[in-house]
Amino acid sequence: MLSSLRLLPVAAVSFFGFILWIIIVSDIGGPNILIDSVRTIPYGDKLGHMGLYAVLALLVNLSLKPRKQQYLCLPLGCAVVLVFALLEELSQYFFPSTRMLDIQDALADIAGVYLAAWVCDKLSMKL
Repeated sequence: MLSSLRLLPVAAVSFFGFILWIIIVSDIGGPNILIDSVRTIPYGDKLGHMGLYAVLALLVNLSLKPRKQQYLCLPLGCAVVLVFALLEELSQYFFPSTRMLDIQDALADIAGVYLAAWVCDKLSMKL
């Protein structure tokens, strides 16, 4: 169990890199089979936002080990991911030809982060 806990930061950094790759491909408007296939699912884009940021927030928060500090009513790791997600959504303003600032995407990001915070809370009760 201890060795698997040591892999959490590696998983968090790797998953963050995956999200950065998605952001860069989207910003340059390049073709991507993964992104294109998600768009074919009803509400797939919103579910994708929620899922990606829920997983990232969960991994980051667990990597930082449970802490009592709360920011925006969230554990530290979740709050950091929420700030990143919202800044990334706002950055889309600067890519008008390939991206669109969308409040629904931001709400899906927020929902994912708060879902991760809820899961972390439930996990900490069991530990």
